[in-house]
Amino acid sequence: MPFDGIFTKTMAQELNALLSGGRIGKIYQMDKDSIVLQIRANGENYRLLVSSNAAAARIHLTDKQYENPDTPPVFCMLLRKHLSGGIVKGFSTNGFERILTMEAEVTDELGDRSNKKLVVEIMGRHSNILLLNRSDKIIDVIKHVDVEVNRVRELLPARTYILPPAQDKLNPASGQALELIMAEAPSNGRKIESFLLDRLQGFSPVLCREACIRAGLREGIPASELTHAELSKLAKVLKDMMASLHEPSPCVVFDKSSEKVIDFHCVPLKQYDSFKRYDLLSQAIDAYYTAKVGREFVNQRANELHKLVGKQLERCEKRLSINLQTYEENKDFEKLRLFGELITANIYALTKGMEEAEVVNYYSEEGDMVRIPLNKDKSPQDNAQNYFKRYNKSRTAFHYAEKEVETLKAEVSYLESVQFAIENAEGNDQLTEIRTELHEQGYIKASGKGKKIQPVQALPLKAVSQDGFEILIGRNNKQNEKLTLKIARHEDIWLHIKNFSGSHVVIRTEGKEVPDSTLLEAAQYAAWFSKARSAPKVEVDYTTIRNVKKPSGSKPGMVIYVNYFTVLVAPKAPLVAEAKAQRN
Repeated sequence: MPFDGIFTKTMAQELNALLSGGRIGKIYQMDKDSIVLQIRANGENYRLLVSSNAAAARIHLTDKQYENPDTPPVFCMLLRKHLSGGIVKGFSTNGFERILTMEAEVTDELGDRSNKKLVVEIMGRHSNILLLNRSDKIIDVIKHVDVEVNRVRELLPARTYILPPAQDKLNPASGQALELIMAEAPSNGRKIESFLLDRLQGFSPVLCREACIRAGLREGIPASELTHAELSKLAKVLKDMMASLHEPSPCVVFDKSSEKVIDFHCVPLKQYDSFKRYDLLSQAIDAYYTAKVGREFVNQRANELHKLVGKQLERCEKRLSINLQTYEENKDFEKLRLFGELITANIYALTKGMEEAEVVNYYSEEGDMVRIPLNKDKSPQDNAQNYFKRYNKSRTAFHYAEKEVETLKAEVSYLESVQFAIENAEGNDQLTEIRTELHEQGYIKASGKGKKIQPVQALPLKAVSQDGFEILIGRNNKQNEKLTLKIARHEDIWLHIKNFSGSHVVIRTEGKEVPDSTLLEAAQYAAWFSKARSAPKVEVDYTTIRNVKKPSGSKPGMVIYVNYFTVLVAPKAPLVAEAKAQRN
């Protein structure tokens, strides 16, 4: 877990420097796990975020604005009653445990001054936020923990607050602890990283690994195999690391290829190649969780939309299958009319009780003989009427199915294009635009009475060809439609993957002749932003914008085009720098 005991201790140090003596103003609770306290200190306004979320428990300053519920939760109201207007006395930790306490001096109902404590326990799924009085009695807790959940340690109002059971670990700031490490290591067969994790208070796996790497130790080497010189070097690294906490160097580590955040800490993590330094711990952790939670939020929204569209697509495909079957079963409806007419024409030669009639087909130039099945329990007139009734029913079913098949194929194609857009959406704005489109098409209802989904207009992706021509790429149906029907000019060149869902791509010609190299480059982008991205070679159609039309009443992004040419290309993504520039 990134927020280890070392980081917690250093965070208390930073908050003390910035917030001690400050006055607590407004208090908000954004969700069931997190609160924000506005604090005025040293002439500056700060927002202190405190979260007990199991996957993101933390405490730090933030510049972000968060939405608040219309009705504040009970815990929030209690915090306002006991902490609003209070003076921050300081922040402290219990050694290097992941427990941080903010003490505030407040005025009670009688006008007397008293101290209250806000305790933040950062312990994974056991994380919690507690409000204590001056006697360490629990006033309330954001997550109640009764005896059924924890027999050793209840966290309920009116109970005395008890610290979690102490672990048998050494204080890493103590010189004696380092001596014990050197003394115990030769007799311990565990990996050195695991040995340090077991013995040092406040150290997380990533920090233990960092210490070993700085000491030049081989990864996974047992503690018992270390030489005295290696142990001495490790002890010095640990000592220097603890000394550096007086002037921390916060950083966020990220993956160089995907730019996804990996970790953060108050010391530079030299075990990683790519990291960014910050002036404050709060800035580092805020940047980390903004990127991490933001990506998770986008992924969650994308999954929800993908699931919704998937259900609609499944429903359409079932209806399409049923109508295709109806179409096939009734496509020979004219044969039923023929049978009825031939029975009528030969009624003088037919009698009740016949199971079959073989008559001449007067409508055939060759005068072929036709065998007509009959119901022996019915008269020839009734058999003829039965065939005419079946004909009318079959003809109606055929024409209805024919129309439905055409409509459903178009809807399936549309929903597949929406799925493709969702799978390739790169941010919340693009997902909001897709959600707006689904709402406008009736697939999503606005949540809440009278509420409307606010439209967001994300711009198409821009790239520049090697020849200097601007290439625009739509990322969803609304962008495709806007790009093709409003942004592009008549002389611009329009491209689209052949027979697959994909983006509309436009080359801005500016009245100039477009060289083949730019045309191929744009075709490669059209292939990349399509469902055929993984294919080695694909066909891409291209024509001028004047040849592209939108059928009346069709779904967003659906167009027809004529007078086109086709080119075979390998899919290729635009240059990363170009894509980045547009996203930023």
